[in-house]
Amino acid sequence: MKKKATLIILAANLLLYLIMEFLGGSTNTGVLVYFGAMFKPLVQMGEWWRFITPIFLHIGFTHLLMNSYSLFILGQSFETLYGSVKFVIIYLLSGIMGNLMTFGMGSDMIVSAGASTSIYGLFGLGIAILLFYREDRLLQEFSRSFVVLLVINLVYSFTVPGIDMLGHLGGVLGGFLLGGVFPIINRTLDKYSQVLGVFLYILIAGFLFSRGMNII
Repeated sequence: MKKKATLIILAANLLLYLIMEFLGGSTNTGVLVYFGAMFKPLVQMGEWWRFITPIFLHIGFTHLLMNSYSLFILGQSFETLYGSVKFVIIYLLSGIMGNLMTFGMGSDMIVSAGASTSIYGLFGLGIAILLFYREDRLLQEFSRSFVVLLVINLVYSFTVPGIDMLGHLGGVLGGFLLGGVFPIINRTLDKYSQVLGVFLYILIAGFLFSRGMNII
């Protein structure tokens, strides 16, 4: 059974890509910035939505295709485990953390976009499952396969110029922290882990935001 949230996100990504292509091209910097790509100077001027909108934008068809394939595979798997609502929350918050990492630690003039911040968040979620559900053999086997894919993708990312590695690493971090906050369907998590996960997410997000705004 196909998972609705994953399919809706995929459809939104495709629709925005087609609109951008029609209005000047998804690789056009001006079009990307207009539609909400991460661009530090504009965020510093108060355009906070740029922490979310880049998650749904892609730079060229190959970028869209690769992320769509990854999301189709990973999204349905994790949506099955967590349910649609928690899956969407984790997906978006992971992407936001990835974009915060780019904002706080990256260059001022980089324009970035892509679902990969959120997709890497799902990889981070897989790592969290390894830690928090150690007694479940099936979940352990499930998560190990994604951890292997994460390592392969990170190694590949380091070898290809122009990839937003900070966004990817931020996504992994966000997904991992959220894995300690949101339990899998019909499972529970230790309250201490949940409180700690929320605290660390807010603390790191606040630090990255403050650094990007040149407050610290």
